[in-house]
Amino acid sequence: MTEQTTDLHINPSEDTISEDLTQTIERPGDTDQPGIFLLNEAAWNPPKEASRGCRNTGIHHVGLRATNPAASAEFYRDVLGMEIVGGSAPDHPIGATAFLSSRPDEESHEIALFANPAFAHVAFKVSSLVELRSFYTRVVERNIPIKFLANHGVSFAFYFDDPDGNMIEVYWPTGELSRRQPLQPKMEPLDLSQPDEALLEKITAKHAQAVAIAGGANGTATELQPSEFKYVPGKESIMATQTAVKMKPEKPIAFGRGRQSLDRSVWYSGSLMTFLATAEDTQGQFALIEAVARKGNGPPAHIHHREEETFYVLEGEMTVSVGDRTIKATPGTMVFLPRGVVHSFAIESEQLRVLILLTPAGMEGWFKEFSVPAPAMTLPPAAEVPYSEIQRMLEVGPQYGIEFVLPKK
Repeated sequence: MTEQTTDLHINPSEDTISEDLTQTIERPGDTDQPGIFLLNEAAWNPPKEASRGCRNTGIHHVGLRATNPAASAEFYRDVLGMEIVGGSAPDHPIGATAFLSSRPDEESHEIALFANPAFAHVAFKVSSLVELRSFYTRVVERNIPIKFLANHGVSFAFYFDDPDGNMIEVYWPTGELSRRQPLQPKMEPLDLSQPDEALLEKITAKHAQAVAIAGGANGTATELQPSEFKYVPGKESIMATQTAVKMKPEKPIAFGRGRQSLDRSVWYSGSLMTFLATAEDTQGQFALIEAVARKGNGPPAHIHHREEETFYVLEGEMTVSVGDRTIKATPGTMVFLPRGVVHSFAIESEQLRVLILLTPAGMEGWFKEFSVPAPAMTLPPAAEVPYSEIQRMLEVGPQYGIEFVLPKK
């Protein structure tokens, strides 16, 4: 048998596979040969009706975890000939990063390297704002939690997890490659419920005009510059990447909030929690929660992969186990829990009141998902957590970057 090699050039934005590919897959007479695997065109391309008008142009970049992004970037440059097009230092709010592209005149970056593993993702690009809205609606209608919404200046994007906890980005590029400058992580808020005109106002006047000429507001824009990423209400860390588009950042709005906020309080796993600040309030930078719990409440050992957690004890006593350390916390004690380190705690007093700081915001989404609105500013009745709820927590944990460390058998 003669071995045949076929170069396949598939454009996911087209409606059909190339004729050559179809012929290669369905050669006459192959059905008589053992071990031959046949696919027809329908198997590669589901009916158009199933797509509901949503089309992506394929995977255009990936975000990878790197212990030292700068050193890893040199590897990709020296071994694969990619160009380093930007990055950030370890003291940046989102940590050390590096960005590379093998065709910077076409793609602002194809690999993003992050010291923080929470930012690992795969990015699908769409060709218009209409397509971005269509995908967003599809994800929401399927009850898939939206983790991130981002205005990167050069792109609008949203983020969610697949069933295995891998983060996916869908984005529409709004920038011009000709205006390319070194990429730097940055975040801006994005609200896809706003009309096109309001969204495009966030782009500089000159650039918005170029997008309009290309048909961006009508959903027929040419593909411009892709970029990276941010956080929004819901679930976790934040980050955005922008290139040369100079934008006027939206200033955070100052606010104050009292602790007796029934409309912002929930009953969670035997405790009363009040959300003093959430991602919506802080542009995803942090969340602040006041929690009141009774003796006996406390989670199993677990690891946060997306945020640092800090406790400040107001009333009562607790014992915190973090890594190989045990810390006794009394009123006025602050305990810092780094991400990636296993920890748990036990309440020693009859009642505990504590402030919980989450940086960045996002994990408050976990508390909301497994709670009910508090009918009063009191502790809920003491009750065992149902086994079914524990099972659901184990299943949902990876969506929030939470890993439960189960006892060894």
